[in-house]
Amino acid sequence: MNEMQAGESSKKERREQKREDREKELAKAARTRALLRILPWAVLALVVAALAFGLWKFYRAASRVSESLGPDFSRAADDEGAAHISEGTRVEYKTNPPTSGNHWSDSVGDGVYEIPQPDEGLVHALEHGRVWISYKPDISAEVIERLEEIGRSRIRTVVTPRPQNETDIAIAAWTRFDAFNLGEGGTLDEKRILDFITRFDNTGPEKNVPAQGGRTYTEPWYKN
Repeated sequence: MNEMQAGESSKKERREQKREDREKELAKAARTRALLRILPWAVLALVVAALAFGLWKFYRAASRVSESLGPDFSRAADDEGAAHISEGTRVEYKTNPPTSGNHWSDSVGDGVYEIPQPDEGLVHALEHGRVWISYKPDISAEVIERLEEIGRSRIRTVVTPRPQNETDIAIAAWTRFDAFNLGEGGTLDEKRILDFITRFDNTGPEKNVPAQGGRTYTEPWYKN
């Protein structure tokens, strides 16, 4: 092969190589375009799958909680509003214990109280998603101690004595309450209380309020 033939062969090889390189670039670009078309749908599919899995886990957990709960003895109550009124103003509520309505601007704080607290401060606590456990002061010290233990072991819970209760025990959340007497021999139905807390904790119109110090009231509470 002479030099001219060798040169022509080399040019041909270079052209062929360029053609192959161009074809590879075009194929790569086509694959990239196809991937870019598919990618949003793939991401969407992953998001939908993740949401579906999350919902499945949530409903599975909720189902397990529901299966572990006993009968719901609570009663619904009308929403009586949530206006702030001057401290010391007495409010006549429609339910005993109250579950909503006008209230004082300072909420009774979370925790356990050895002395009664005003309904008007406690209703404010219910507005913040609290559960209020109240009891007649003349029940046994053993039951009172157990109620206080429940109150200390739970967030967003208030425990107080309340002489005006019609039953030994009353539990209130926003627009929801349960009231019952102790069982035979003065036994306390703890599960009934714990189930109420599970169902209605943090259900007030201003829920998700962090743990609060609030206010401890001392009598006299009212202006008249």
